[in-house]
Parts: sequence; C-alpha cells; structure tokens
Amino acid sequence: MSIGDRIKQRRKELKLTQPKLAEIVGVSKGTIGNYESNLCSPNEKVLFKLFSALECDANFLYQDNIAPTKNRETQITASDKKTKRITTKESELLNKYRGLDEHGVKIVDFVIDEEYLRCTEAENDSVPFIKIKHSFYKVSAGRGFDLGDEDEWEEIDIPDTPESRKADFALTIKGDSMEPAYSDGEIVLVKAQSAVDIGETGIFVVNGSGYIKKNGGDRLISVNPEYSDILFSEGDIISCAGKVIGRV
Repeated sequence: MSIGDRIKQRRKELKLTQPKLAEIVGVSKGTIGNYESNLCSPNEKVLFKLFSALECDANFLYQDNIAPTKNRETQITASDKKTKRITTKESELLNKYRGLDEHGVKIVDFVIDEEYLRCTEAENDSVPFIKIKHSFYKVSAGRGFDLGDEDEWEEIDIPDTPESRKADFALTIKGDSMEPAYSDGEIVLVKAQSAVDIGETGIFVVNGSGYIKKNGGDRLISVNPEYSDILFSEGDIISCAGKVIGRV
C-alpha cells in the first residue's frame, strides 16, 4: 500500500471525513484528497500533524516503504528514491524531533520549512497543470438540490494527468451519501456522455436536481448505507450528464 492508501485507511478507521481531517490538520479538503490519491505528499510540518490527527506514527504510514538496512547503514536504490522510502537516518531524526521541547520544535520547524521551500520552489513552479470547466453548482451526494435554470461555469487549474485530460468538466460534491468512495467537498472529474452502464458512477439530473450516484437501472444507488436508493417514478424527467472518471 502507498502512503496515501495508509492515510485513507486510517482516516476511515477513525470515521473521519476528508473535510474533517483537513480541518484538524490545517489544509484544504482538496489537499487531503491529493495525499490519498498520491498526487502529492505531505511536507514535514503537515506530516507531524497527520500523525496526531490519525493517532498513528511514521511506522504505520511508511510501513510498506521502509527499505531494508544492513548494520544500520542505509542502502537506497534508485527505486527507493522514486518511492521516497523512509530511511534509518530519517527514522532516527523523527525520534529526536519527538524529544524536543516547544522551543526546539519551533526552531526545527522553521529551518525545515525554509529549506523545503528553497528546494521545492523551482520544482513546484514546473508542475504541469491544465484548465478545466468547473460548475458553480455543487452536485449532491445526498438528497439532491436544484441545479438552476442556467449552467454557470468557471475555469480551474488541475494537475495534468491522463485521467484529467479525458474529463470534459469538473463538479464539487455536496453531501456524504457516496462515502467512502467520494467525500463531501471533493472535486470529481466527469466525461460527458448521455448514459453510463449499470453499476457505474455518473452525474444524473432527476426533475432538475443533480446527483452523483451509481446507476442501478431503475434507481440511483448511494454507497453510504444510511441513504436509501432513489427509485424512479412514472413521469420523472431523468437524464445523465456524464460518467465520473476520477477526482482532483
């Protein structure tokens, strides 16, 4: 499992939503989603806050990425560097950090933040992004709401990935009926199409209200068992706006 998978696993064990974890850690909801999707990794300062919020330590998050060592000497291969495995030296530094008093923590945090920004500033500037249409209206992962008579859109920047290049537009989720698959506040990528296969997740409009749900044939299905299926009735006006193919 990746570090992002471990973060997601532990968050669900503690029954925390992405927005709640983001609030505790002090980052945006999208940032937590990016961590869990392995689009980016938490920096040192955020990492320690994650340890506290998730009630775990580095051994849990990095257990699948710890490289074998011999005589306490770190042996890092090219593959290790690519996957950012934690080394013995890094583990020792973490233990020392935990032994610092408040003043020591502030000094170390300051130095790490400054050096991290210096080393990654050029790299961050070169991260490729693309623009995509994003609706001002939020799509419901709950009981639905009126999308309005006219569509309103803005352009947002998202990481340039093969997945994002297949998307035609993006929508922000409101509600928790699709958890744990999709969470409140997440931005999903949608490929415009008039139908999706049974069992696939799509964007549906039922009598003017927009939903993100699974296609159940004669109904719309929520992943969260606390929500009932939306059964279609005679006279309902139903359309599919597209297939959900990923998230930002």
